[in-house]
This record gives sequence, structure tokens and C-alpha cells, in this order.
Amino acid sequence: MGLFDKIFGKSNAIKVQFIDSSNGNVIGVSEMPPEQLPETFEIQTTMHLNDEDWSIEEAIPAHSRDFLQSKSLTLKMRKVEKMNPNDIWFTTPTISNEFPQTNTKTKDSEFDISIHEDDYRQKEFLKIDSLPIIEEELKAIKEIWENHSKKSEEYTLFKNCHTRKTIGLANLSIDFNEIQNLLNSNSIGQVIINGEILSNGFGLTTEKTTYFGTLNGGKVVELCISQWNEKTTSEILKINKEFHLLFVDWFNCDLIKND
Repeated sequence: MGLFDKIFGKSNAIKVQFIDSSNGNVIGVSEMPPEQLPETFEIQTTMHLNDEDWSIEEAIPAHSRDFLQSKSLTLKMRKVEKMNPNDIWFTTPTISNEFPQTNTKTKDSEFDISIHEDDYRQKEFLKIDSLPIIEEELKAIKEIWENHSKKSEEYTLFKNCHTRKTIGLANLSIDFNEIQNLLNSNSIGQVIINGEILSNGFGLTTEKTTYFGTLNGGKVVELCISQWNEKTTSEILKINKEFHLLFVDWFNCDLIKND
């Protein structure tokens, strides 16, 4: 017994038993000082053991107030599998460089449009003078479709994902009331992305299509489509003509413009 133990009593070290939860085998047993252990294992915890990372799936007991008293702790762990970069595939060939700005949802509206952040600006209206830049972006996306994609049972997967950095912001300037009148839509909702509201966002529905976008002082600065069907093209052509725009479905490399 050391001098410290003679003066203050037994060591305050915690006896920790490490168990591989995949097979129940004991990995090892060690005495650890309390300061090397977290206050609680009730939040996700990873430990480095034998040159490998392990995720703690269960701790008995879970809180330091208990294992400090019992001087005993059992950790059921699972080895963190390192993903081979060659095994990573994307579900979309392209995403916008501009991420949607969101706020906490505080109120309900007539309806909500829920979209994934990767679907932001995937089907959008842009100014006609953006055509040369659009064609450059589409060229990069088509290259991914042709050379870096594969079919799965349900959908297509992509080895690379092109981030659209050149096109920039849409920067439209369309009176919101004019859009409503053209589409004959009075159904106005809000856009939900990852459980939050798209800042300055709006949703519009017609019999054919679900639209969403953002506003700045009553002007539509972004106009996108969330859901559509085979009849939507007629509405797209109408919007293109009225506001001198063109429409891009980035995912499928489709471009709709009026002749």
C-alpha cells in the first residue's frame, strides 16, 4: 500500500470491465482514475482502446455518481467500423452551393411543404441571361451521369457529386402577387427543411404543381418546384414567358425554355 493509500485509505480508481457487445467477450479489465472517465455515459461516447475506436452502447452504471461509489463500471462497446472512401456513393449527382437559411418553426400555416436540404434549388427558375453558365453546370452533371453512376434496385447512385458553385444566387425579382395571379393560386404555406422553416420562404400549390421559394420585400427572389406531374410543363412555359425565365431540373439535366 502506498503512502497516499496509508493516509487517505484505498485508491479511488474505478475498476472498468470492457465487453465487446457484438459477441459478449471481455476485451479487458483496467483500473482507471475517475478523471479519465466522463461524468455520464447517457450521451453518445466513443473510447480509444487497443489502437481502435469503440462506441459505448451501454454503461453499467451510466452516471459517475454511481460508479464512483461502487468503484466498478462495465462498458458494453462496439468497434467503430471505418468506412472505405471507395464505398461511399451519393444519391444525387449535384447540390446547390448555397445552403437554405432556416429558422425555428413557431406557427402553423395553411399547409407545409417538407423538402430535404439536398432538394433545395434542384428544380428552379433562372434568368435567361444565365444560360451560358447553366450549360457549363449541366456539362459537369452530365459527366457524372455518364461516368460515375450506377443503378441500384430502387434508384441511381453516384460516385461523385457536383456542387454548383458557378451559377450563384437566382436573384429573381418577381412580384409575389403576379405569381399568384398567373398560377391562380391562393393556397400559401411554409417550407419545412429538416424540421425548421425556410427563412422568408413560401409555398404555393396548383392543381398540377407544388412551388416554393423565398421572398425579399414582397418580391420572389427564388422560385422552385417541389412536386410536379406531366401537366406541369404547361405552367412552366407560362411562367417562363411571363417573366422571361427558363427552368432547370438540375438532377435530371433537363432544361425547359421558350422558343
